[in-house]
Amino acid sequence: MNGKRKVTIRQVAKYAGVSVGTVSNYLNGTAVVSKDRSDRIQKAIDELEYIPDVLASSLRRKSSRDIHVLTPNLNNGFYTNIISFLMGYAHKAGYTTHISGYEYSLDMEKKQLRILENSKPGTVVIIFNGYNDEAEIKRLIKKEIHVILADRQETIQNTSSIRFDNCSVIYQIINFLKEKNYRSIGLLTELTRLENVKRRRDSFVEAMEFYGYKNPEAFVYERESLSLDKLKNGYLYMKEILESHPKEDLPQAWIATSDYLAIGLMRAIREKGYSIPRDFGVVGYDNLELSAYVSPKLTTVSQDQKLFGQKLWEVVEHYNQTNETENILLPQEIVIRESC
Repeated sequence: MNGKRKVTIRQVAKYAGVSVGTVSNYLNGTAVVSKDRSDRIQKAIDELEYIPDVLASSLRRKSSRDIHVLTPNLNNGFYTNIISFLMGYAHKAGYTTHISGYEYSLDMEKKQLRILENSKPGTVVIIFNGYNDEAEIKRLIKKEIHVILADRQETIQNTSSIRFDNCSVIYQIINFLKEKNYRSIGLLTELTRLENVKRRRDSFVEAMEFYGYKNPEAFVYERESLSLDKLKNGYLYMKEILESHPKEDLPQAWIATSDYLAIGLMRAIREKGYSIPRDFGVVGYDNLELSAYVSPKLTTVSQDQKLFGQKLWEVVEHYNQTNETENILLPQEIVIRESC
């Protein structure tokens, strides 16, 4: 024991010049606190080295301060970026965030959801993508667990959801490529059981037909292996395509359902002696930081990961305050660079 007395919430409130209730709202996310007051409270917490008693407050509320996040794969930088932004808000409010990957496996996802049925009321479960899991989700809801479906087209009653508009942006891409005079367009896509990827695939076929491209299904190139190790497997699959087809039989432009796939196929194209965009145009998806540093710089779809993480936290707060679920649709936009 070093004899140092524990700092109390009253001391934090006095130091920050606010009420105890305002400090409590700031820590628990139970009400909006202005930026000025939030900054003063955080400064007081830092300088006084105040440690909130999260366990005690959780017991008083008889509810959890845990957020469990299920993501398709822990190596997916797109999702981990979103989760990182979410964790910043959650940590400030005294939540603990647990992250696990289900590796694109329905059985593994269902097993993890069944384990979470033992969680306390008030626990938040965020599922990125996922599929055929409605029965498990409904059991969580009956246990007063708040389920948020993330980056997923499907909605389930009494769950919240946040997703990007994977439909309209595909139409924008096809229109953009048509205006660039690409006479044929292909889609390189990963596993299509996941809702967001399936929506991109379906929207690709619809948009191609809308803009007058014939037989779009013939230009969909898909494989199970593209879900994992996207850089390597995107490269290997594109290399195989290029070696087994003459150039004139292939699409003049390629849309990949992730930047990693796009970068992999770009390497295969260059190794075969072709040029981008002279021989083939390429469009990625996600606008990962890496996409602006490859050569040529990758044209891609921007999805604001920071905004997604912020909105996830706002949905958590809204539900805590009102017990109401929300369904939010976020926009996307094309970032035009050098690859097409």
